[in-house]
Amino acid sequence: MQPKPLQGAQELLCINTEKVYDWILEESSASQTVLAAALGLPAGFDLTLFGNPLAQIVITGILTDAAGHPLPLNSEVTVTESLPRTDRQFEVDGALVTLQRVTFTKTVHVVLEISGVIPATGTPFLVRTTPITFTFTETAYLCAPEGTTLSVRISDFGAQTIINLDAAGALVSIGVSIEVCQSIQTYTPVTIELTADFCLPRAPLFESCSTPLIPPQCPVIFPGA
Repeated sequence: MQPKPLQGAQELLCINTEKVYDWILEESSASQTVLAAALGLPAGFDLTLFGNPLAQIVITGILTDAAGHPLPLNSEVTVTESLPRTDRQFEVDGALVTLQRVTFTKTVHVVLEISGVIPATGTPFLVRTTPITFTFTETAYLCAPEGTTLSVRISDFGAQTIINLDAAGALVSIGVSIEVCQSIQTYTPVTIELTADFCLPRAPLFESCSTPLIPPQCPVIFPGA
């Protein structure tokens, strides 16, 4: 026997969820110069084929995991707290508030896509570097009492690059600068009690014929009084 859905009936429910203790948005940036030999480019890749590579190629930075797989925005990154949390007092709107000083390390990986067209042949190309690792050590003041978990998600990402060549026009290194916007939360699992209605599926939508329209009339002159 299949139970029938309850419509319009309320029940006291216990639900497992996560209580957010604090939530901030912060921006961090970093830069490094990666030697050509460490980029993992295909054998035989030579920028001297392009004349002026700054005009002929495009470099795009992509946020990835350690294996080089692209990560969508709002992906959670692994963080490691590097120091014990310590209490700090702040005055907020005239009241003393005790927050915790949270120091953590996070790692971000970036793959560079290098694309363009070889002038001599008109052949397009696309090559990818191996993942470039950026490590950040950061501090934030949060409501983070013992028992709460720290979560960091990348909410926005940008990358800029500079090509460094030798006198012969060969690639020496690429300078990479990144900006990361991050959503930082502290949370803990909780069981909450609430009274709520049970949800039912909404009615399906159908395309139907419209009601025929009647042309506007002139009742003042016809049929008249």
